[in-house]
Amino acid sequence: MPDRKFADGDAARARWPGSTLYFEVNIVSFDSTTQLYSVLFSDGTEMKLKENDILSLNIFRIKKNSVSPSRRRSRSRTRSRSPARTQPRGRSPGLTPKSAQMSSPVIRDSRKGDYLKVHLTPLKLQDFNIVTRNGEDVTARHAKVLKESPVVQAVEEEVKVEEPQMKNEKVLRYSQRKEYFEESKKKEVYKEYILKPEPTPKIVPVEKPVVEFGGAAGAAFMMLSMPPVLYHLVYMCTREDASLWNFYPSWTFSDLWDSTVFGYLALWILLLALSYLLPIGKIAHGILLENGKRLSYRINGLSALLLMGVLVAVLLYHRISLIYVYDHLHLFAASATILSLILSVYVYVRSRRASQEELSVAGKSGSFIYTFFMGRALNPHIGKFDLKHFSAVHAALIGWVFINFVMLLSEMKIQQLESPSASMILVNAFHLLYVLHALWNEESMLTSLDIAHDGFGFMLAFGNLVWVPFAYTLQAAYLVRHPVEVSRIVLGATVLMNTFGYVIFRSANTQKNAFRKNPGDPRLSYLKSIATSCGSKLLTSGWWGLVRHPNYLGDIIMAWAWCLPCGFNDVLPYFYGFFLTGLLIHRVSRVEHQCRVKYGRDWDKYCHLVPYRILPYVY
Repeated sequence: MPDRKFADGDAARARWPGSTLYFEVNIVSFDSTTQLYSVLFSDGTEMKLKENDILSLNIFRIKKNSVSPSRRRSRSRTRSRSPARTQPRGRSPGLTPKSAQMSSPVIRDSRKGDYLKVHLTPLKLQDFNIVTRNGEDVTARHAKVLKESPVVQAVEEEVKVEEPQMKNEKVLRYSQRKEYFEESKKKEVYKEYILKPEPTPKIVPVEKPVVEFGGAAGAAFMMLSMPPVLYHLVYMCTREDASLWNFYPSWTFSDLWDSTVFGYLALWILLLALSYLLPIGKIAHGILLENGKRLSYRINGLSALLLMGVLVAVLLYHRISLIYVYDHLHLFAASATILSLILSVYVYVRSRRASQEELSVAGKSGSFIYTFFMGRALNPHIGKFDLKHFSAVHAALIGWVFINFVMLLSEMKIQQLESPSASMILVNAFHLLYVLHALWNEESMLTSLDIAHDGFGFMLAFGNLVWVPFAYTLQAAYLVRHPVEVSRIVLGATVLMNTFGYVIFRSANTQKNAFRKNPGDPRLSYLKSIATSCGSKLLTSGWWGLVRHPNYLGDIIMAWAWCLPCGFNDVLPYFYGFFLTGLLIHRVSRVEHQCRVKYGRDWDKYCHLVPYRILPYVY
């Protein structure tokens, strides 16, 4: 196996694929199997390159003395000096007044005692066209900097550079005056400034500001409508006359607030936070941020779920009833809403001290309502405690499983059953399988739209603390007082439908994650892909060649399978199916906008190859 030329963390210059330009990179890692280096460009693009495409920084450094002393001693003093060689130190040849007006460097010819003038073709920046990925013309910017340089201005005032009539034309002239030597030094400074390599332009992709959810008006409507809608759904599911169309407008303050309930909820969140801080599980890194850094996350959601399961088992062993949660389910939802609002205000106020690099795209919009809803800070932390990651994993997913289990216990007590009904078992099993899959692949969640792009505001605070635990458990809450007998045919069809959706969901995510980690994996050789200008590839076969978002297709199929065990007496338990379908269709537009910004024309090419978004031949 050949030795590595570069070590991890080394700085070097790498050739951009498809061009002859070299840019500064950092060596990330080396794959001994494929003999490829993973390099990180200054704009955050990570690529895998061959060793031949990477050069050491020493090659690009301009050496002050190009000829070694030993070589100087070996050359004869009477031997003529090359016109390209610089003037030796300590010599000050005389120049004639006529030659003092010339702009070309003059070099001593040691054999004839004369001076050899070389008419050089000046290097023009306009001969080159350097354009970054965001369309910025670097040539104009560098030409302006060069023109405004005091060195160039001084030379242009004192020396008029005459344009050569022919490129590479050499004219031999003679002079004997010393005054021209000073002018020649100015010319060398001018030439050195021109030929000095310009610093590598920092390529920063510019995100187009896109207003989500209808801007400030849409954000205000959602903040005002989502809490009462959720409260109504939860309240209805726990009543005997449960129906989506029944309304009880005579709510009192006691229906929305209970200090004991709020205390229990705060204790539950505190226990989840402690489990999040446990020093167990591996450390994973998120995507590259605008400031060039990657955040570290501790992946321990599955361990935290098992720990909470042990805690619940201990409570049941000591005969501590958990039915209290079901009896006050609407109050727990109201308390969680108040807690999410407090957290949103805290994060927004704290983000006022954040730098521009720490803000989300929505945080730069300038609208208070829209920014408060979407989130101003991208990744708010309290020390090492990541609020967004905690709420998305621990508060949302573990709270979802816990409330489902409480509904199962409540059904057994209220319906006086020795074991849960088949419908309740199906709902709990389907949900638990989904959560276990998410926690098992928790690292892949770090590249999701919520974690990687959205800021942390009311939308994610309310969504993770309230909407997921209480809206996603409506089927289980409905079955507590409205048991449904499921026949074997319906049972088998429901299991088959959920399995089909789960296979699509898991297979698509597995293909994507495996290809993203190692596109050259021999086990993925059957997958076809297209290269993009940013260095990554887009899959055009497998599940991702069927539709652009096959994981969303599997998610929607599972969502409707979770609703079927509730029967068809009312549309209330089917709210989740309608909601998730609409949510994912809207998310498709958001994700595809991000992809179009990132991949440019390559995304249009991919859309031509894979024309359908979610459902083949339909959408």
